Amino acid sequence: PKVALFSTGDELVMPGDIAPADMRQGAIYNSNRFFLRALLLRLGCEVSDLGIVPDTLEATRDALRRASKDHDLIITSGGVSVGEEDHIKPAVTAEGRLDMWQIAIKPGKPLAFGAVKKQGAEHLETWFMGLPGNPVSSFVTFLLFVRPFIAKLQGRLHANAPVIKMRADFDWPKADRRNEFLRVRINAQGGLDLFPN
Repeated sequence: PKVALFSTGDELVMPGDIAPADMRQGAIYNSNRFFLRALLLRLGCEVSDLGIVPDTLEATRDALRRASKDHDLIITSGGVSVGEEDHIKPAVTAEGRLDMWQIAIKPGKPLAFGAVKKQGAEHLETWFMGLPGNPVSSFVTFLLFVRPFIAKLQGRLHANAPVIKMRADFDWPKADRRNEFLRVRINAQGGLDLFPN
């Protein structure tokens, strides 16, 4: 599949462009760009990296229109929550349709799914998946939702990752009502330990 990838956010800075000491307050490195691109390439996708899109509704809509032309899937990182600078939801709604927004998992609650009208091709659409900006949330939602979706686009019959049952050697007394995905490691006894926060 041909995949268009872009990040949203005026706070994003590309690694190597600015030294950490010179970054403006609130700026963060765009780490999602690299790991999302790498995951897509490993799945055999042809990736168009559209870079960082500014935090405006018009810039987001323009990026979606450009991405819809020659791609099967658009994947974005950031801008899917409910902040005043989160423009993905209204932009996708204006340029196509939003079928799902927010899921009951942690991390990864703000996830958007829908389609954008394909520019220059009446009645055709490009699939859309908007991932959270938080790197761990973005990684989890990619593995749980994007990876199986791409596998289906490629015609694979078995798209889900294998499940391995193991013993949890920790307590989880503060369980959330959402499905939680915890970072663990295998210990010397063959069980699982939580990584420290």
